[in-house]
Amino acid sequence: MGTDGFIRVEVALFATLRKYHPNKPETGAIWLDVPVGTTIDEVLTIMNIPAEQTKQAFVSSRQRKGDYVIQDGERVGIFPPIAGGK
Repeated sequence: MGTDGFIRVEVALFATLRKYHPNKPETGAIWLDVPVGTTIDEVLTIMNIPAEQTKQAFVSSRQRKGDYVIQDGERVGIFPPIAGGK
């Protein structure tokens, strides 16, 4: 755990959500320092990502719901809805 009640988490944004990356790179994740007890939904709020633009979140390769409390050092992958197919 980080200092002063904060943890450090890695957030990876995929497809159309990359536009919310603060440095707007083509690829890459960002490390965030967030308060202990922060959920996936709260990370979306911190990053100004509208919830309706997200579909799935994976934490350390496991699908999780928005109320999942992120732990120090975890990698959070956020995916938008996927369109296409028949």
